Amino acid sequence: MSANEPLCPTRTAREVVELYNLVVWNERDFALAEELIGDTVIRHEVGEAVVLSHRAAVDRIIDHWGMFKAIRFDLNLVVAGDDGEHVAIVYQSPMTLKDGTNVDVGSMEIFRVVAGKIIEVWNCGYKQGVWR
Repeated sequence: MSANEPLCPTRTAREVVELYNLVVWNERDFALAEELIGDTVIRHEVGEAVVLSHRAAVDRIIDHWGMFKAIRFDLNLVVAGDDGEHVAIVYQSPMTLKDGTNVDVGSMEIFRVVAGKIIEVWNCGYKQGVWR
């Protein structure tokens, strides 16, 4: 290994997004969230954008998990952009509230990943139900 090679190669944007959904969320791996989330994350919605600090973005996951007994993200479609930074997903998320109520939510998100870190997410909202 030469002195110029990184000790740990950077993950692709697609790998980061898949790990974020399938391991951070599905397996409650909050330590991995610490690794995959940038110093700040801009969460875009229609009509607004919110900038979260690294800590706030990780805490958002932890706090969300605190409301549920179970959460699972199934990635129905993953499309990585040619630019190496953008990844779009279509997901289905069955969840069980602490009281045992089951809820299914579906949505689409686009992530921007730079140097192995999620720095932006676009989400137009989610809807209760199952993709058809």
